[in-house]
Amino acid sequence: MKAKFSPLQLLDFKLLQTHYVFEVPETENIDLKELFLSYEVEIDFGIGKSEDDEEIQLFTMIEVNMDKENSRSGYKIMVEGGGTFKIKDSETLEEGLKINLSQFSTLNMMINNLRNIIYQITNLGPMGGYLLPPIDISKLLMDKADKQDLEEDNQN
Repeated sequence: MKAKFSPLQLLDFKLLQTHYVFEVPETENIDLKELFLSYEVEIDFGIGKSEDDEEIQLFTMIEVNMDKENSRSGYKIMVEGGGTFKIKDSETLEEGLKINLSQFSTLNMMINNLRNIIYQITNLGPMGGYLLPPIDISKLLMDKADKQDLEEDNQN
């Protein structure tokens, strides 16, 4: 089948920061799948627009197993990246589609880029590659909106 390109274009992606630590597990016989699934994952992001509203900037940070109180042995990872996006011919698109592209799709693309970097960083590590599990993007966006609403309420 011939691919149809999305109106959403990734203009630029930059890896801004990485942090990787390996902590030797206390036991030798460890189920890596179970350990990796037990890692807490934190994701934060910020969406901005250029002055002319032509471009969307998105900064995304992913922390895996970085909580000092609840961290597990193995990998501790933090990656942060920035992306610049543009929606081609946005004036001809439905508003719902524009919102979906500018929020859901951009965040999904950034997380996927950072997921690949996390895997590359850990692939040569002692426990092999860590592949970030699938993320519920809708829940992330709702949680971010709720957090911003709470912060606005606290400021008033």
